[in-house]
Amino acid sequence: MLVCNLNKAAFILSLIAVFVLLSPSALAEIGIDFEERDTCKILPYEYEVNITNNRERSDIFRVRVPHEFSTWTSITNSIMRLESGDTGTSVIRVDAPRRVELGEYNMDFRVSTENEPIVSTSESLCFIVLRDYSMHFESFYIERAEYGPEDQVSAFITVENDGTKDFDDGEFYIEIYKDDSLVGSQLSEFDLETGKSKTVEASVDLDEYQSPGEYKVVYEVRGAGHTIESGEAFFDVIEVTDYETYETSDGRYITRTSKIHAENRGNVVEERDIEKSIIFPISLLSTAEDAEVIKEGLSTMYIWTVELEPGQSAQMSYEVTYWPLYVLVVLLLLIVFRIYLYMKTPVVKKEVVESEVSEDKRILTVSLHVKNRIFGTAKNVILEDSAPSVTRVLEDFDTLEPSIERKDDETILRWKLGDLDSGDSRVIHYKVKVLVESIDELIFPEAKVRGAVGSRTFERSSSRVRLGV
Repeated sequence: MLVCNLNKAAFILSLIAVFVLLSPSALAEIGIDFEERDTCKILPYEYEVNITNNRERSDIFRVRVPHEFSTWTSITNSIMRLESGDTGTSVIRVDAPRRVELGEYNMDFRVSTENEPIVSTSESLCFIVLRDYSMHFESFYIERAEYGPEDQVSAFITVENDGTKDFDDGEFYIEIYKDDSLVGSQLSEFDLETGKSKTVEASVDLDEYQSPGEYKVVYEVRGAGHTIESGEAFFDVIEVTDYETYETSDGRYITRTSKIHAENRGNVVEERDIEKSIIFPISLLSTAEDAEVIKEGLSTMYIWTVELEPGQSAQMSYEVTYWPLYVLVVLLLLIVFRIYLYMKTPVVKKEVVESEVSEDKRILTVSLHVKNRIFGTAKNVILEDSAPSVTRVLEDFDTLEPSIERKDDETILRWKLGDLDSGDSRVIHYKVKVLVESIDELIFPEAKVRGAVGSRTFERSSSRVRLGV
């Protein structure tokens, strides 16, 4: 029975406390005043709330916001001690977090006292969340002022999101022009959070043979469906000279075709003279199409004038026909071989001189000089000579005696000289008497020498001798 009475008493006291707190006299102890009543403000916004102590004594006043709005707000002077009748100002700053939906929001804030009896009252703030797209352009620049062919032109833009909404569709677009002709372009996409800045790069690769001169870069920064910044800048492509020539050959033996390859690897038009010098004796065997021919002594200079665009190549050719050279070599070898054979065998030289002259006779001396050359030993060498019929051989021999064979029209003499080593020589003399004095000229036939060198036989003759009488 006692417990029931106590529960009833507690319930009655609670009702009395609530009544006191909600009674107009209790609420009147806290004066709250702010200009934004019955209006909605666009965030971010700062609300100035004036709090007046209407109590008869000093007290501590505390300003609170609901937990769900704790990340939205910051409160200046959230706790204030006010004397009776004094007024203090608390500033409630409201700023919507990122990713909060757009719309109208209401937030109740509460002001309460610390001393007994505790008094608490609340007011409502209305605000609107909007998102503002705003991007601030800071700088644009090109990496270098000069580029070469095949280089990459890089452009950079620095931007800052000074709005209240993230960009997730930012675009940095560049185009490169040469004399109003588009060279290349690139689009770089980016995102940018609120309050952040970023440097974005866009690049265009130049061609391998990009022509020299001034180039223009046109750029645009776009976001949220509109152009935020645009402009242009300039750079230069430098002149590059890179000209290469090399020669190839098909390697054939009868007719060889050689090709001279010229390639312009630079970025400017090149006109050059391609020269090829052919030395003697190959110059006698060479020909070239579409070439200027200049003789330089026994050599030949071929000149081709070639104009090449950047990246363009050309071929020039000349031919060397070798078969005449082969024929010449064969002939020379034959001649050398014949000379060699000739030098391996002895030779004979014949001379006739007057030795005695009187009223009734004319005596002539015939000299035969046989000499072996520098190659090999001549074996079984026989020297043969003949005297014309108008003469008679005098059988008075100072040297080796020959065998004599007389015929109607001539007299034949033969000497067996045996073997002649290389470099050996023999000299034979004999005399003839002229039988007919009325002739004006005597013709002595050629002398002959025969034998063998190795397995080869030989026969050599001297020249005939003409003698006036």
